[in-house]
Amino acid sequence: MKNQIKKIAAGFGISALALTAVIAGPEVLGFGAAGVAQAADNTDGSGGQGSGQGNQGGQGQGSKGAQSGQGNQGGQGSGQGGPDAGSDSKGPQAGGPATTGSSGGKPAWAQEGIPEIELGRLNVARSPDQVLQRAYDEAVAALKVSPEMVDFYSMDLDDMILELSTNWDNVTLLDSPLQNLALLKDALDGSSVLTETLGVTNTNDTLLAAFLGVASDKNVAISTDTATAISTILGTPLDEAEAAALAVDAEAVRIAVLAGHG
Repeated sequence: MKNQIKKIAAGFGISALALTAVIAGPEVLGFGAAGVAQAADNTDGSGGQGSGQGNQGGQGQGSKGAQSGQGNQGGQGSGQGGPDAGSDSKGPQAGGPATTGSSGGKPAWAQEGIPEIELGRLNVARSPDQVLQRAYDEAVAALKVSPEMVDFYSMDLDDMILELSTNWDNVTLLDSPLQNLALLKDALDGSSVLTETLGVTNTNDTLLAAFLGVASDKNVAISTDTATAISTILGTPLDEAEAAALAVDAEAVRIAVLAGHG
């Protein structure tokens, strides 16, 4: 019987196993319908195994695809890589100038050693240089056109005090604190523009006392500390003896202004 089946199968170009399945029915051999068709299409008897291998091959390609995706991640990693060998790894601001919050040295009035004392309107001595310079120019311009002012600043200290205390309404002088302090700053180095170019004849010490006494608040006493503080703020500090002598004379002027002006 087997030999006859083989001969018949050879005549139809199919395997004996496939022909047996057709005759006996797929249930006898345990094949499903798809299995019978597959057996008929594969004459070498290895079709099923070849199909299984093909599926495995597809899965293998899928794995390769996943690895390709990892390769993309690797590309991103390369893009975020660290500095090269020549980099100092400190960033673009490394080596830049440090911020100190200061563009230069402190002004004279911010230096150490200024006595803590009430200065009243003498505080305008802390004005910027250009402000003091403008006040100085205004004072000089006023003196140039006022012989009465030249006469007043040419008085000795005692006559000056007398005029201020008893004849205030008829005295012609500079009463601006800023102008007086600008002239004080000019005279702290030992000479005043008043005696150098404006025709005033007087000692520098008397002019310093007049400038400081008139610039001061009428109700704030002038002490050695006051003279020290103001001279330091204006950039030419007086020593203790100089400050004490100036304070005595300037205080006498201040009292005279208070008495005459009220």
